[in-house]
Amino acid sequence: MLQSVLSLIPNFAMTCFLLPVSLCKRIQSVLTRFWWDQKPGETKICWVSWEKLTQPKSLGGLGFRDIQAFNQALLAKLAWRLITAPDCLFSRIILGKYCHKTSFLKVETNTSISHGWRGILKGRDLLLQHLGKVIGNGETTNVWNDSWIQPKKNLKPFGPVFE
Repeated sequence: MLQSVLSLIPNFAMTCFLLPVSLCKRIQSVLTRFWWDQKPGETKICWVSWEKLTQPKSLGGLGFRDIQAFNQALLAKLAWRLITAPDCLFSRIILGKYCHKTSFLKVETNTSISHGWRGILKGRDLLLQHLGKVIGNGETTNVWNDSWIQPKKNLKPFGPVFE
């Protein structure tokens, strides 16, 4: 019940908005209380840490979701959709509204953006930390700005050498 019902209730909001850390901790607390307590209002000792419970079953955990990490992953999924499917209706509307002067990967945040767009940009930032470039035919690769040498470490060559 915990995995199939209670942890899925905030999913819709988490796919659209970056939840505050305090709200994620509160949701996690409700899930923890549901798991450990027998009766409402009667608190019990949590014998296993939440970090252990959120590990996959193959690693000895119960496979519960870490709310904050799951929220970031859902927002990164939206950002990935904007990058990989720029012709879909969602991408055309969002990119047309917020990225008409610059590319999505380089757009800056400001104080007057919507909460939903701020969440998508947080997802984009998470993607940029782990994104690499596959050379392919080389037409879309910028040798000096793209991370193509070793994507996991975000290595870029020094240069270009000025004449």
